[in-house]
Amino acid sequence: MSDTDTKIKVLENAGSLSESDLELIAGTDLIEMMMRNRIMMLANPKEECDWLTLTEGFTGLYHIRSIDGARLFQLWFEHAYDIETFKKNLFVAKIGNIAYTSTTAEK
Repeated sequence: MSDTDTKIKVLENAGSLSESDLELIAGTDLIEMMMRNRIMMLANPKEECDWLTLTEGFTGLYHIRSIDGARLFQLWFEHAYDIETFKKNLFVAKIGNIAYTSTTAEK
């Protein structure tokens, strides 16, 4: 077996739904539920969002849609409590970023 044959990488997708997935479930109770459990997030365009960290601990399906291609995102959740998990993860990420910024600024 050559090196190119072994360079296959498996990526975790967890409960993330794509746009095509949303088309497949259109008209179902699930999509209606997710439409009720939506929030908007305004991100810093100068920083990359760490979606793996922000979606950690989700129990249901979710979808992240970029609204403006840069900093405005709409997030759809199967379960309302995953919204709270997301907000907690975002808070922890912000605190970590502030702590990192302040320690590097002191050097």
